Amino acid sequence: MTSPLPTGRLEVHKYACSCCARRKVKCDKTDPCSNCSKSRLQCQYEAPAPRRSRKRAGDEDLLARLALYEDLMRKHNVDFSRYTHTWIPSAPELKLKESDSQSPVSVISATSRPDSMVYLPEIITEDVERCLWFNLSSELKYPPIQGLRYKNDPFRHPTPPLQFTIPSDQPELHDLHPEPRCIFRFWQIFVEKVHPITKIVHAPTLQQRILEASWDTSRASKSLTAIMFAIYTLAVTPMSSDECQASFSETKDILLVRYRAATVRALLAADFLTTRELEVLQAFVLFLLADPESDLTAVLAGSAVKLGQRMGLYRENTDPKLSFFEKEMRIRLWWQLRCIDARSHAVCTPGISPPRESKFGDVRFPLNVNDANLHPDMVEPPIEYDSPTEMLCVLLKFEVFKWLRTSPKAATVFENIIHGPMRGKLSVGVEDGEEAISELEEIYQEKYIGQCDKHIPLHGLICAIAKITPARMRFKVYHPRWRAAVSGGEIYMTRKESDTLFEAALTSLEMVDVALRSKFSSHLFTYMTFKYYLDAYIYVISDLRCRCSGDRVAVAWKLVEDLYNARSELIENTENTFFVALGDLTLEAWEARRKELVRGQGARDYDITPQFIRSLWEKRENRNSERVQMLAVPDPHILEGLGLTDDSDLNWEYWKDFLQF
Repeated sequence: MTSPLPTGRLEVHKYACSCCARRKVKCDKTDPCSNCSKSRLQCQYEAPAPRRSRKRAGDEDLLARLALYEDLMRKHNVDFSRYTHTWIPSAPELKLKESDSQSPVSVISATSRPDSMVYLPEIITEDVERCLWFNLSSELKYPPIQGLRYKNDPFRHPTPPLQFTIPSDQPELHDLHPEPRCIFRFWQIFVEKVHPITKIVHAPTLQQRILEASWDTSRASKSLTAIMFAIYTLAVTPMSSDECQASFSETKDILLVRYRAATVRALLAADFLTTRELEVLQAFVLFLLADPESDLTAVLAGSAVKLGQRMGLYRENTDPKLSFFEKEMRIRLWWQLRCIDARSHAVCTPGISPPRESKFGDVRFPLNVNDANLHPDMVEPPIEYDSPTEMLCVLLKFEVFKWLRTSPKAATVFENIIHGPMRGKLSVGVEDGEEAISELEEIYQEKYIGQCDKHIPLHGLICAIAKITPARMRFKVYHPRWRAAVSGGEIYMTRKESDTLFEAALTSLEMVDVALRSKFSSHLFTYMTFKYYLDAYIYVISDLRCRCSGDRVAVAWKLVEDLYNARSELIENTENTFFVALGDLTLEAWEARRKELVRGQGARDYDITPQFIRSLWEKRENRNSERVQMLAVPDPHILEGLGLTDDSDLNWEYWKDFLQF
């Protein structure tokens, strides 16, 4: 006798579940699907990302070239304004064209593409001003370089290719360990500068094991050996050359090459690409963090994520054989892997969307507890703090992922920040961007900044990072590069928008400076700002041409002075056209500042002019005098062949003006 068929129908989805889509197998689209039921996996359905319209990879290069051609036409007084736009202007813009040319022009307040609609307020107010950035040369608007390395920047010592890290005459791996006192010094530096912003290992447990192994490194396990060499590498990375010489009597270059190569050898010995051992994966991730911007890290980051997935780190583990301590360390490691993968997408493959949520599972946040609250033998989880702990900096970095998942506008804003309005299909206005970024600021203020004591070094760093992230996003959203120009090719902004953009650029530069001056390993959190570093400086210096007084203006000039003092090539290298253009812009901005100080405070030029301004002027005077000498004609017989031996044939006024130029 057959049983009757069920009257209800199973829910059928329109698309495959995340697991089947990732594995590229056919899904029956039920909930749960048969494949997930057989594999005992959690079946999740997530709407596929909308298809992105294909854009040419050279959009930004095309914009730079167009800007260059426009500058050339302006220099030769060629009117090209009638060819500027190909889209139909809005009604307010038509009114604007008919209005008097001296009347203020309204601002385009939405980030838009050439094919998007231009928004102009119906009411044209006097609060609108011309954006000075638009009139910069193409080299400054689209700088050929995006960052300048400071003296002790770890990225001045890039990781060499793998084939060069393993020499042919290889000593025994245990012979590459330093002596015990140096091992303990490396560990101290790691705990002070690196561990507070990574929290991948459990410091109390690992410290005891390292101290025991330091007396006979040949007996250390393969996984512990890999972790020790990775710690040496991370300890040397933030140190200056003088500090390395004073502490270890060797140069930084020698130490980095030695310990990077030793870490690779130790990882190979531990079969790090096929491992199932948590400690080996921890050593692997520490090695990647030593140089997060390199191409090698970008490639190996994908392998690290795959290893974590194969070890089951992306899902809540209910295995009774795993202690709570090991489960918590697995969660900490998985979230760091998530950050590394996102960094690799953002830094090494710009324009690529960040990984989707389904790739990372549904693992909870790490607990807000100190290392001392965790022990390998513990059975129950510790009581979580609602006040600052050692985990605060790490949790702050992870907070962005939760914000993207919970805020309805955050994902769209983040997409546009990554792709730019020329890349993505979606477009957001300034208002939507401001609303989403303000959400993140409120989260940071409530959960992190509001509980920090800035007198504690780690808390001071947390406050700086919590201000850098929203400021950098806001700078991208408000920047005039992504705004449409009105008739005549000009870009206009309201005073409020201009102030917001200036403050965002200044805050990001100010907080990066604070982070660099901290005792912590700065390359672990400032490298993400490197891509926007010079853009922010260029905008600030450009705006200083019309901002001449005030406390924030004084802060801006202090940052500009520090920039020139720390990077002498900006002054000395007169062959680099970009450095010369930046110096000319700086001198133009200082002239406005000088007039304000002389007129408003009665100061003398000599007393208020900083040394870097004098150096910039001297370089330009020397360059001009060299040009004059080159143009001078030492031998009058040279002119005979030109038929200009008679003074009456020479236009001396012309040559006088030319030599003055």
